Amino acid sequence: MHTLPAPHRDPVAMSGVRESFPVALTRAIDRSGMSLEQLQRRLSVHEVKVSLSTLSYWRRGRTRPERPESLRAVTIIEEVLGLPPGYLISLLGPRKPRGRWASRSSAKSHEALWDGASALNPLLAELDDPGPGELTFLSVREQHFLDREGRDDRTVVHAVIRSEVDWRRTCVVLHRAEPTDLALPTVTALSGCALGQTRTHEPGRFLLSEILLDRVLRIGDTAAFSYEVRWHGSAASTRFVRAMRQCAREYLLEVVFHPEAVPTSCRQFRRESSRLPETDHGELHLGAYNSAHLLTHDEKSAIVGIRWSW
Repeated sequence: MHTLPAPHRDPVAMSGVRESFPVALTRAIDRSGMSLEQLQRRLSVHEVKVSLSTLSYWRRGRTRPERPESLRAVTIIEEVLGLPPGYLISLLGPRKPRGRWASRSSAKSHEALWDGASALNPLLAELDDPGPGELTFLSVREQHFLDREGRDDRTVVHAVIRSEVDWRRTCVVLHRAEPTDLALPTVTALSGCALGQTRTHEPGRFLLSEILLDRVLRIGDTAAFSYEVRWHGSAASTRFVRAMRQCAREYLLEVVFHPEAVPTSCRQFRRESSRLPETDHGELHLGAYNSAHLLTHDEKSAIVGIRWSW
């Protein structure tokens, strides 16, 4: 038998502090002694269907109820958990401005960035992929390292983002192996984040990784994080490419060559989409420490990169 808090007892009046929706929901569930499975069954009695993963995401702040059927589920949860009517609903605040930001966003489709990307849509639907315009990439810095054989070795990515919506906790990054690579790349979180779910698409050589930020972001909040990609190349590489759905305000790419495998020249290029040819943007200086870099500000091209000759 579950012991519920006295009905209509106002948690705000008790604590003097207004909780966030995830915190209030978690505390109410913990006080009730129910598991998520038991709460789900209680909802089904009221002919409300909510998946366990959705309830878990609501508790952790990864997603929030917005659709009418989800909001009805919240009102039933309030009743089942003995909370004041409308209490959880009041903590949700205004709805995410998906439509407004989608109309203003210049985000490219995955199909514009990658050949064969339409096959990724079912996989992206399984991850908490931000909608167009939900995140602004203020800064992205990549250091790409090659080994002594000229093969892709690892890439370290540092990013600073700003949320344009409430309740954003994740972003999704895509990396693609070359056809000659021995395996798909692997991603490891370094700082300011953790690795969430991953999905792979072997025919297209894609790895999709969910990056869990260190907290739930509200509108205007920023987050800094870094992660590392390990490559499994079997042949000398000749380029590094960054494809961006929404271009970073500032993007820095540095390619670092091994002292025993230094190219004869490096050039930077741009592409408007994967369906259009590259545009050469000139030669890059190869420094004394065997690296070359490009820097962009508010770049309009969806694809930028460095290629080199041995």
